[in-house]
Amino acid sequence: MTKINLAEAPADVELEVLELKTGTVARQRLLAMGVHAGDRVRKYPHSGHGAVLIANITMNSSKLAIGRGLADRIMVGYEEV
Repeated sequence: MTKINLAEAPADVELEVLELKTGTVARQRLLAMGVHAGDRVRKYPHSGHGAVLIANITMNSSKLAIGRGLADRIMVGYEEV
């Protein structure tokens, strides 16, 4: 399994949230939005600037926008094909 931050992870691949390397307030916000360690998420393609769009597959959620700075602190893993 390849470990990378969410901002640099490939799009349209099923990702597993491995770790939230954030402060207490940011962690609480992510948990309130439904992003937890162990969840499976899918990242949507983007232009490389601005927010990162994801959908939590585990919770069957709609799209969530996460700022790039926060996405840098969310570690995800995926299986390379």
